Parts: sequence; structure tokens; C-alpha cells
Amino acid sequence: MKTAHLLLLACLVAIPTTARGQVEESAVTVARVSSDVAGASLDKVQRWLHEVALKKIEPDTGLYHPDGNFNYQDAWADCYPFLCWAAWATDQEALNGPIRRALHAEIEHCPDGYFADPRNAFGGSEYVKDGLVAIVEVTGKDEWFDRMREIEDAIWSNPSAETPYGRIPSTNIEINGEQLQILARLYTMTGEEKYLTWAERLADYYLLKGDFVPSRLRDHGCEIIGGLGLLLGVESEHRPEKAKIYGPHIRRMCDEILKRGINEDGIMYNTIDNPRSGLSDGWGYDYVGFLCYDLATGQSVYRPHIERTLRNLSKPLYKDYRWEGSSIDGFADSIEGGIYCLNRLPVPEGLAWVNQEVAANVAYASDPDRLWGTMKLQSNGVRTVIMHALMRTRGCLARPWKQGLKLGACQTDDGLIVFMRAATDWKGRLVLDIPRHREYIGLKNDWPRMNTMPEWFTVEPDQQYTVTSGSLKKTYSGKQLHEGLPVELKGGEEVILRIVRK
Repeated sequence: MKTAHLLLLACLVAIPTTARGQVEESAVTVARVSSDVAGASLDKVQRWLHEVALKKIEPDTGLYHPDGNFNYQDAWADCYPFLCWAAWATDQEALNGPIRRALHAEIEHCPDGYFADPRNAFGGSEYVKDGLVAIVEVTGKDEWFDRMREIEDAIWSNPSAETPYGRIPSTNIEINGEQLQILARLYTMTGEEKYLTWAERLADYYLLKGDFVPSRLRDHGCEIIGGLGLLLGVESEHRPEKAKIYGPHIRRMCDEILKRGINEDGIMYNTIDNPRSGLSDGWGYDYVGFLCYDLATGQSVYRPHIERTLRNLSKPLYKDYRWEGSSIDGFADSIEGGIYCLNRLPVPEGLAWVNQEVAANVAYASDPDRLWGTMKLQSNGVRTVIMHALMRTRGCLARPWKQGLKLGACQTDDGLIVFMRAATDWKGRLVLDIPRHREYIGLKNDWPRMNTMPEWFTVEPDQQYTVTSGSLKKTYSGKQLHEGLPVELKGGEEVILRIVRK
């Protein structure tokens, strides 16, 4: 089996356990290669955290000022969440120290009633959807969740736009797309009917007229597609009669987008009916809503089309394609959306494209000393690097992270192979992921959605797992594996762990 093919398998495809010896050898090779990729990325993320980002927390106020300004729609929506992600992945002490205190400072400096003012609905919605939601997806019901809920309640305390279906905070399609994504999560996290009722008010406003198709298929417009898709998924679980009403309208919207808004390879244009508008770096974000439709209806309407699109990424056109000129943000957003799709549809050509684009245009793999800035476009690059690194570790984290550590993993059809190596002595914990969609967000199904950290290999807290390393074999619960498997490495030592559900 060629190394290039192994690299593809490392990303998403579970290797079958037939011909076990040969397959296990291949899986170890995949995990080892992935450890080099993920290790280098997480090293760089940790350096960025300490050498660049944490220095932007003001010592007097405690506020995070990534570009020298304080605002909700940029600094706290697009920069602060990935400061949190960087610390969550590489330095828990920083997360629970100055970064958590920055949240406290933001709350302290926010004027009373700020988000109840309709003029501030945009900043509040951006902060919650792009910022707090992303944090909550990896931390659960912590203080960031409390802030998310508080701001949403304030936004909906004084909705300013009258519609036939009730008052809503805005008629701006970006705000409302964000709100759909936020409210669907708040409903499943709290069980409070008001959040689903507000979400339905928005969906009714767009869908029940019967001819809704968004004109903008990139950011600042595409949020509505993913929002309606996620709501359809949640409705199919909790209010199936409403899902039956929305389903045909969402299918018509998706069909029209495919008819009028894509190129021959399936990549979206920036604007529907306008090929000259350029290709949208939000194409993968849009397809998240299409995937939700298929899963919610139990059909395979759009899956074949999306798989074909992912295969087409192997064409020369998409190598180093400048989605937004030279901006890292265009690369980062396009890759992020691609990862969302590949998390469900592991198309080898798409996986190879993601690896190439991350290395060349986001992680700057050829230049180990090149770190990112902290303004929002650079912060989005950090986000995508972390997301890609965890794709290569299958969601595993090593805590505490130490420079020179290598961590990679490969799934087989009965478990996980983990490879670790340390440049110098290391003692810590290998943390495995859990079904966060259920445990943190309250979703019965892991619906494709924006502003999340995708799940790869997860352990069930109440299940038992066998962990084998060499001749040593021990049983742990999923809860114990999520809390962290103790591991000790000597400098230069390699450890291979086999984790199998009993």
C-alpha cells in the first residue's frame, strides 16, 4: 500500500480488520504519519497562544484586544473563540486562567441592556453564533454557555421586526441564519420551548411563502442554509409534524441552488445566478444544510452530488485556489467547510485536497517559525489548523501539550490505534473524545452543523474499553478514557496503543 494512500486513510476511513497483521501494521504507519502532521500543528498553535495571542489580553482590563479594538462582531465573534480553542487543545491552565477571566471582563464591561437594544442585534448574534457557540461545542455547559443564553434572551426580549408569524429581532438574513443555528442548540441544551418557538418563527418567515432561495451563497448570507438544515434535523427529532412542513420547502431551496448557483464541479458561486461573482469559500458551509436534509428525511438526495463535488477537488483548479485573493481566511473557510462534509463523506480526493491546502496555505508547514496574527482572518486560520490536527488525532488530545510531542491515530473497524512519541520525557494524559453532540449539546443525532469541532472517534462514557500497549492490557470505562489515560514517555520513545470496545 502506497504511503500517499495511507495518508488518505489517516484522515477518515476506518481500516477493516481483515488480514489483521497486515492491516494493523498499515494502521500504525498511518497513525505515525498523522502524528507528525498533528504534532507540528499543535506545537505551532501552542506557540501562537503564548508568543502572540495571550499578549493581547490587556493586563489592566483583562479584555482580549486582538486587533487593538473592542467590538462584538469581530474581536469577540471571530478572535476570542479560537483563543479558547487553542488553549483547550494545548494549555488548559491558560483556558481556565486569563482566557476565562477575559470572559468575565467582557461581561463586566458590557453596558446594562446592551443586547436588548435592536441596534446591537448584529454584534450580539455574531458573538453568540461565531464565538460562544464554537466554545460551547468543546466545553459544554460552562460559563460560556451561560453567557450565550443570557445574550440570546436579551436579543429576543425586544424583537423589532414585525412579521405575520410574530416579531423577530431583524430581517437581516445573516442575523436570522445565525439565530436559527443558535436557537436550535439552545433548545436541545435547555429543553425550553421558547427557543424552538423563536426558531420556528424565523423559519416560517422564510419558508412558508414557498419560494425562498438565498441570493448570497458565501458568508454574510449562507448562514441561513445551514441554519434551516440544522433546525430541520432538530424538528425531525422533537416536532416531526413541523419537519414535514419544512422539508419540501428546504428541498426546493436546495434544488434551486444546485440549478442556479454552482459550477460544473459542484462548487458554489458567491451569488446565485451569477457565475462571474466568483467561487464561494463557503461552499462546504452550504452543503452542511444539504446533508442535514438527507439525514433528517432518511433519503440520499444530495449525498451523491456532494461526494462528486469532493472528488472534483482533485482538479488542478482547486490547488492553491485563491478564494479571497491572498487572504488566509478564504483558504481557511473553504477547508473548514470541506472538513464538515468529509466528516460524513470520507472521499479520498477531498481528504488529499484538505491535507495539501492546510499544509501549504494555512499551517505554513514549510515554515515552522511562521506564526499567525490575531486579527479575525488570521484567527480563522488558527481555527482550521486545530480542526485539521484533531482530524489526524481522531479527536484525541494529549494534556499537557509539550513542544516536540507527536500524537496521531487511525481508526479500524473495531477501535483505534494511537501513536505517540516525545522529544523529551513527558508525563500526562491521553484524552479521548466523547459524543459531544449528545453530552454537551443535547442532540439525539450528530447533525452536520457549522461552528463545531467535528467528532471522529468517540468513547461512550458507560461502555468498557480494552487498552493494549505491547504486552500490557487493561480495561477502562469510556468516562475514564475521556478524563485521560495516564501515559509516560521517555525522550525519543514511541508508544502504540490499541483501544477496542469490549
